[in-house]
Parts: sequence; C-alpha cells; structure tokens
Amino acid sequence: MTDFSIYAVIMAGGRGRRLWPLSTPSRPKQFVEVNGKSLLARTFDRISSLFDPKRVMVVTNKGKGNLVKEDLPELPEKNIIEEPMGKNTAPCIGLSAIYSREVLELDERNSVMVVLPADHLVGKEKRFRELLQLASETAFNKEKLVTLGIRPTRPATGYGYIEAGDVLEEEELAREVVSFTEKPDSTTAEKFLAAGNYYWNSGTFIWRTDQLLGNLSEYMPELSEGLESIARALGGPGVDEVLREEYEKFSPVSIDYGLMEKADERAVIPASVDWSDLGDWPSFAQLLESDDHGNNSQGKIICEKSENNIVFNDTQKPVVVLGLSETVVVNTPEYLLVMNEDKAQEVKRIAREMEEKEG
Repeated sequence: MTDFSIYAVIMAGGRGRRLWPLSTPSRPKQFVEVNGKSLLARTFDRISSLFDPKRVMVVTNKGKGNLVKEDLPELPEKNIIEEPMGKNTAPCIGLSAIYSREVLELDERNSVMVVLPADHLVGKEKRFRELLQLASETAFNKEKLVTLGIRPTRPATGYGYIEAGDVLEEEELAREVVSFTEKPDSTTAEKFLAAGNYYWNSGTFIWRTDQLLGNLSEYMPELSEGLESIARALGGPGVDEVLREEYEKFSPVSIDYGLMEKADERAVIPASVDWSDLGDWPSFAQLLESDDHGNNSQGKIICEKSENNIVFNDTQKPVVVLGLSETVVVNTPEYLLVMNEDKAQEVKRIAREMEEKEG
C-alpha cells in the first residue's frame, strides 16, 4: 500500500433558513452554540484525532471567516476559505481542491480529500472515524469516488438515495454505485426502503484530489476552467477580483448532480453510525435536552401540562409553555417564532420574506 496524505474539507456555508430565527444571515446555524458548542466545532472535534489542524480547511460564506476563527482558533488562517457567493457544493469542493494544491502545497496525485458538511449529527464517532480511514484507502488504492451511505430507517423524502451494487472485492464493505436519486417522492422512498440496497446520501465524500479534478474537467468543464483561472491568481494581488469574477460565471450545482450522478468510478461504503442532517427544527431538537414528556428544550424554559414540544430560548427572559403539544417555540433577542411542528418546512419561506422586508 502506498502512503498518502489525507486532509479534511468542512463545508460551513449556507444560510440555514429552516432554522430561523436562531439561524440568521449574521450568524448562520453552523456557528450557533447549542449546549456550549457550535455545529462547526462539533464537526471539527469529531475528526480531530484523524487530522492535524494544518490539514483541515473550512469553506464558509463571505465575511464569516471571523466566526470560523472564533470557533476554531487552532486552525491556520490560510486554511479558512471565504467564497465570494454561494454556488452550491460543486464550486465549494472544487475550490478546496485547488487550495489544497496551491496553498497547502499537497501533491494532488498523493492526497485524499475528505469532505464533511458542518451541520450533521453523527453518533458512534469512533466507528465513523474508522470508516473515513477505510474510505480514504479505498479512494486512493482503488481510484474511486467514495461516499458514505446511511442505511435508511424510514422512507424519508428529504434525503438523496444511493443504490448500491456489488461489493468491490470479497470481504470489503465498499460497493459499486448503481445510481443516485435526489429526494424521491414518498412512494419511491417506500420502495427504496423495502429494497434493502439503497442508502441515504450522507454528503460525506472521499476521493483523491487528482481524480476529483480530472472528473470535474470531464463532467463540469466550465467549472474546471474557472477553478484553474483562480489557481493561477492565488498569491497575487488580484486574487479576490478573479475569485469573484469566476464565481459569478459558475452555475449553482451540487456535487451530487454535477459529478456523482455521472462519473463511472464510484463507490459507497455503508456506514453503521447514527446520523442526521440537522436541517430543520424537528431534526435540530436532537441536540436539546429532553424531559419525561417528550419536550426538547434549551434555555430558561418552564413546561407545564405540555408534551412533545421544541422550545429554544436564546434570551434571559423565561419562556413558559402551558398546555401545548407538537409546537415549536423559538425566542431570540430579535424574533419570536411559534408554530405547529408540522409547519417546519415553511420556515425557510418565512425567513426569506423577513430578510427581504429588512433589506
């Protein structure tokens, strides 16, 4: 087995509008502290035994680098990348690959990138790290674009699905990828769950840097050309202008749609870990303290004759919940949100409308 270096890319961009009003443009959800620690810091801690801080990059929104520094003071400043604008995950990941080559000076032929979202909850962390190591070896030695797949526990329609084929070799966990499906309808999700060979797409990707860049050149040539223009400008006085100009040209495309649905050399490793994408209030509630009546809460809260509520109080004024069930109450210094839990998917629309009203 050839030695290779691995490095991590934590994607910490996005607005997190479905977690409004806790998540705001000035402090998106990945930087919000829950029980004393932000989602970004939790992600970093989860992998810290695998990666030296010098081998961890964080990609975030323009102007949010200072929040990364607050959460991760041990991270070198050059490892914090601010995108000039959000263009989904393909440009974000491609830019990270360019930075690893030009700024971290890693040999793209001898390095493996591990891509991690900042806003996921992962249990069985020791096993998760073992799977990342296994995936890195598979990516390097088998020249595969690898993703971790989560065995579905319900017919969820909010996640992408990966159809797994044959194992790569006997006694190996890694399997060939047959197809990717983005957020199916409920009937299709039921079929996937019953089939037994479909996995949730965890958004965790592992690949050799040169293989990623080569596949971007083949399947996303305009993005690839723009990234190389940025690479030539790195270290020079006009890099910010070039970065902005190229990003304005990029299409907002996910790495799943732009690359993983099309590439040939793909593999999925079933991950036997507890996992959740903390994308809305019902999922975010897993981080909060729970009582005997199913209430999940943080802050100064009093729940009386209430059950199965989510209550988050980010102020010093106590919040009293009396006689409610299946309700979400979020109190911040700026806003108060009260809604039925089944309206959770409408929060994104409300957040966008509030941003427009406030300019």
